[in-house]
Amino acid sequence: MLTTLLAQAPGPVLGVSDTVSPLSYSDAIFGSLLGLWSQFAIFLPNLIAALIVFFVGWAIAVAAGRIVEKLLVVLRINAAFENIKGLNSAVQRAGLKINVPLLLGEIVKWFLIIVTLLAATDILGLNEISSFLTSVLLYIPNVVVAALILIIAVVLANFVYRTVVASITAAGFGSAHMIAAVSKWAIIVFAILAALTQLNVATTLIQTIVTALFAMLALAGGLAFGLGGRDLAAKWLKKMEVDLTGRIK
Repeated sequence: MLTTLLAQAPGPVLGVSDTVSPLSYSDAIFGSLLGLWSQFAIFLPNLIAALIVFFVGWAIAVAAGRIVEKLLVVLRINAAFENIKGLNSAVQRAGLKINVPLLLGEIVKWFLIIVTLLAATDILGLNEISSFLTSVLLYIPNVVVAALILIIAVVLANFVYRTVVASITAAGFGSAHMIAAVSKWAIIVFAILAALTQLNVATTLIQTIVTALFAMLALAGGLAFGLGGRDLAAKWLKKMEVDLTGRIK
């Protein structure tokens, strides 16, 4: 019986160290390093190309910005800007000094830099960054249009202010400056709202504000006409009554 049990007993169980060769660890590490090197070797040409595109594009952008700035200085664009009545005085009152050639040169430079970054990220396959830079490029025209709206509004508002003051003063009415100031700031406020709409900033809120302003102006005009023109309307009605009575007789 004992002999039979000993004959059926299993042999010694081999441990992990007895079944796994030490060479398998080095093979795994070598394979990982080889795969990493292969990926880097594939990525390296794209990285070099992206760096070349970026530095060349940066140099071109800086040169283009300086050329635009110097060209505008030669064209005396600052003098033309200072001759715009209303705008220049508004800028001075705000304590600002705008160098138009420098400003436009910087805009051109950074626009080209963003284009260069977009090209470099496309080469590297960074799709998320490329999408973001594309959105920035598409948003720049909105900023330019909004700035033009504000500039034109300031010029127009100052022109309207002077015209209203001169007209009301010539007509002999009072409160000329107050009415002119209301007209001026109404134009500026609506221009700010239009610029914010162009920038897609709180579009729904701005539309609600504009609608409320028009409703308020209509109500104020109706009340002013109703209260101030009540006596005039009574005179017209009395005159019509007298005319009709005379015709009947």
